[in-house]
This record gives sequence, C-alpha cells and structure tokens, in this order.
Amino acid sequence: MKKVVKIICIVLCVTLLVGIASIFAGCNPKNRNEILKLYMPGEYIDEDIFEEFSAWYKEQTGETVVVQIDEFDAVENIQTVVEGGRADYDLLCPSDYMIEYLIGKELLIQVDKNIINIEDEGLFKQEYITTSREFDPNLLYSVPYMYGTLGLAYDITKTGRKLDSWEDYFGDVSYSKGDAKYKKSLKDSVRDAYAAACLYNARSTTAGLTGESLKGQIQEIFEDTKQTTVDAAKSALLSLKEDGAVWDTDNVKYEIAAGQSNVAVALMWSCDAGYVMNEYEDEDGNIQEGYKDLWYVVPKEGGNVYIDSFVISKYAVNTKAANYFLKFICQKDIAVQNSEYAGAISPVSEAYDELLEYYTVDEDGLFEGTAEGWKEMFIETMFPSTETLNRCGVMKDFGEGKNRVTTMWGNVR
Repeated sequence: MKKVVKIICIVLCVTLLVGIASIFAGCNPKNRNEILKLYMPGEYIDEDIFEEFSAWYKEQTGETVVVQIDEFDAVENIQTVVEGGRADYDLLCPSDYMIEYLIGKELLIQVDKNIINIEDEGLFKQEYITTSREFDPNLLYSVPYMYGTLGLAYDITKTGRKLDSWEDYFGDVSYSKGDAKYKKSLKDSVRDAYAAACLYNARSTTAGLTGESLKGQIQEIFEDTKQTTVDAAKSALLSLKEDGAVWDTDNVKYEIAAGQSNVAVALMWSCDAGYVMNEYEDEDGNIQEGYKDLWYVVPKEGGNVYIDSFVISKYAVNTKAANYFLKFICQKDIAVQNSEYAGAISPVSEAYDELLEYYTVDEDGLFEGTAEGWKEMFIETMFPSTETLNRCGVMKDFGEGKNRVTTMWGNVR
C-alpha cells in the first residue's frame, strides 16, 4: 500500500501580526455540511480522487464539498470512536463482521438507493453481493469496496514445495535448508488466527465435501464459539507460538519480499501477498520489484473471504455527500484506480473485468520468467474462482462468544 502525503493547512497565530490570519480563512470549508469525513484503514484509498470527487459532486449537485480522512489501525477502533465517542464521521469502512455488529447496534443509516443501489444489474460481481448478504441480509446499509481471502503465503525457496493445507502450517512440519531453520508467521489478529485454527481443527468435517455443502460446513466453523472449540483453537495457536512463530504486525510481507526474513510460511491476506508479488512501494516509499518466489493458497480445508465495505454512520452530518461518494467510487475508472493503489481488487464488475484482462494478457510482462504455474496462482490469488470461494466462510460478529475468544487470545498473546 502506498504512502500518502497529506496536505495540512497550518494557521500561525502571531501576536504582532493578528491580521494575517484572514489570509488563511479559505483553507477550510465554511461549515460542517461542506465536509465529507471518512474513517477507514490507512493507505486503503487513493487520496488523489478526493479533488476529482469534489469537482464531480459540484457538477452533480451544484454544492461544495471537501473530503477529510482519518485512519485506523484496527477495525475495532470503530467501536471506541464511533459507538463510544459518537464521532461525527460520515462514512466508515469496516469489514463484514463489524458491519453486522453496527447494524445490530442500530449505528448505521441506510444507503439512499435512489443514488446508489448495489443490486443494479451488473454493477457488482454477483458472488460478492451474495457474500454481502451474510452480514447485511437485505443489502440496505453497505456498499462493497474491496474483497480478498485469508490463506497461506509461502516462500517456495524456503518450503521447497507447493503448499495446499493447514497441515503445512499447524501440523508437525518444519522448514529448513542445510543449517538454516525457517519460521512460520502468525498474523497478530485474533479473528484471523482463530479462524485459521478452527479450520485446521475441524478439517475432518470438511473432507470430501464440495460446492454448497462445503461452503455451508465452513460457515458453521466460522460461527462456532463454543468453549470446547475456543480451547482447541488455543492449543493449536500455542503450539505455533511454542515452535517460535514470528508475530506479524503487517511488516512480514515486506521482509519476505526483500529477502530479509527467515519466514517460510505466513498467515496472510491475499491483498498483502499479491501486493508484494507485483511491483510495490515499500515502507520507505521506494518502488521495488515484485517477489516472484512468493506463492499464495487458500488451503483445501477452507479459508475466509472478506469484504470491506463503506457504510454511513448514525452520527453522520453530510449524508447527501456520503451517498454521492459511494456512487462515485463505484465508477469503473475510480474503482480501478483504488484497486491499483490498495493492492486489492474491487468487486465493481467493470473494474474487476478490466483488471482481470490486464493480468491475463500481461502486456507489462509481469509473468515473464516466472515459474510454471505462478501466473495462474497469482490470478487465482487476486480473482478467486467459484471453487475457491465455495471453500471460504465469512467472519461474523462473535456475539456472546466474544469474551471467550478474547480471553483465549489474551492467553495466547
């Protein structure tokens, strides 16, 4: 994800030059109704589109608006800042399970379907509309922004083979070459870690299933927070920790791609894996070649498909601009621009199709000189097939099981 340079208007109050303050009065909108406030993950949207939106909004409505953005590191921050603090953000960008939670707490305003209706024919890929119904059953509150999967990313120079199972991660298997001993990496995320451990522990229940039967069984696994299930997940995660697993706070992908890591296999989101496979911008803002020895797979026993979506907060002030912004980012060119920036793929149909064709044709030579099967793996990573999606569950609000899972994670950490 690319670094963002933010422009900040700074007014210097100098006692002897009080009159100079008026020069800067134009830096800020006249009132709150001329501001659209976003609260979303960092480096997940190309801020270059904000001025374009302001101009487009003026054409559409005759009104003025300026976009402001605040970023969070964890989706759970929404509960603290919005639910607890009643912050007046107009648009939030949470993940699926948090949207379900916010709907249940009556903290969202319905999207104006006269401005943007995600059920319009062909606007979104149908598979992601179906997924959205898992957390927004009537499609009233959310507009899909980016999707991805949770699986295993691995450095094939360290594993020495292709991986396809949670056994390759949680099982009694180690990776080494000569005297070098390689590690496994565990994402510092309770939900991702818990889901992975549960899929591993319940692998016998998914064996032999296909299609909708497999998908239904995996969804049951994702929604299981019984104490016995939580305890089993804890044992699997502690085994990883005792084996010296590396904790990933979003930097392992850069270290692997730069050849600075002893990690052989990592629990990772597809967007992060795909980001460093392609030409990418590192943590210092330098452009790097993609790492072509990194592979990604959704294990055969099952994985997770996630959708990050925009929703309108109950405490929004500028709901009109919020709805128009949702329409704006669903335009093909804007969706493509944000996809390229974030390293994820938009489920907007026209954007999805254009990006898929771009990688399939490979006019820029991304796949030149890569190992057999690497191109197909990359495309599957970014554009998962129906077969892959059928073995992916959707994360849900833990509800009454939240305390059990949170306590377990505290003990693991």
